[in-house]
Amino acid sequence: MPTEISSTLHFRTLLNAHTYLIADFYATWCPPCKTIAPVYNQLSTAHSVPGKFVFVKVNVDEQPEIAGMYGVSAMPTFILFNDGKVSGNVRGADVRGLKGIVEGATVEVKKAVLVEQQKKAEESVGEKKQEGEEKTVSGSYGMTGGNNWKMSLH
Repeated sequence: MPTEISSTLHFRTLLNAHTYLIADFYATWCPPCKTIAPVYNQLSTAHSVPGKFVFVKVNVDEQPEIAGMYGVSAMPTFILFNDGKVSGNVRGADVRGLKGIVEGATVEVKKAVLVEQQKKAEESVGEKKQEGEEKTVSGSYGMTGGNNWKMSLH
């Protein structure tokens, strides 16, 4: 479920703690806001990733300074942030537009998660190689004439 923003500091804290943040700027008296709210909630449930992608709701009547910072003049307005900067927005109860920007960000989040997993796997393999190096045995083969092979281990 989306997080209801309680202050400008709350908003900035979440914005700085996540790679992607999408904000639903809404008003309780706005019929289109009520119409699209279940879609936004479903997207939040399906696509939120701790530390990577967070969904928030900003009541423009309770948080006018946040709405003012981003020039929100129509409700609902959805603004997508990437690393704290606006990277997309959808004005109005445009389900297709909203799904489009959420799914686009989700693709990027999944890519970032895969890259992190690969790095961790490579680090893990590197640590295992170092552990394994302590157990290696070196040796040599030699032939002393005829078919008499000798092997020595060090």
